[in-house]
Amino acid sequence: MIIGLGNDIMDVARVRRQLESAAPAFREQTFSPLEIGYCEGKRYPARHYAARFAAKEAFFKALGTGLASGFTWRDVEVRVGAEGRPELALSGASLRAAQQRGVVNTFLSLTHTADLAMASVVLEGHSTPAANEVQP
Repeated sequence: MIIGLGNDIMDVARVRRQLESAAPAFREQTFSPLEIGYCEGKRYPARHYAARFAAKEAFFKALGTGLASGFTWRDVEVRVGAEGRPELALSGASLRAAQQRGVVNTFLSLTHTADLAMASVVLEGHSTPAANEVQP
C-alpha cells in the first residue's frame, strides 16, 4: 500500500549560491559526509547537491510532516544503491516517524539538468485506512 508520495524541484543556481555563501555550514548541516563526498566528486557538484536536497524535501512531503520539529536534514540520506540506483537511508526522528506510519519501503527517483533538480519519493508500507479512504 502506498502511504505517501512527495515531489520537489530545486533551482541548481540557488543551491550553488547557498554552497558558496554559507559553506561549509549549509553543506555540513544539510548533507551527510557520504553525500558531500559523492557530490564533491562530480564535475558539477551543485546539481547533485540540489537533487539530494530535493530528495529530502520530497521525503518530508511524502511523510506528510514537512521538516517538523525534531527532524534534521541529515536524518534523510541519499545513497547510491544496487546498479547505481538512488536510495534513501533514514535515521533519527525521520526513521522513527516513518516506522510509526508503517513505512517498510522507500522509492526514490532523481533527475537534474544544468538548471533544475527534481526528486520523487514513494513510501510503501502497511497502515490503517485513512478517514477519507473509500472502503469496499
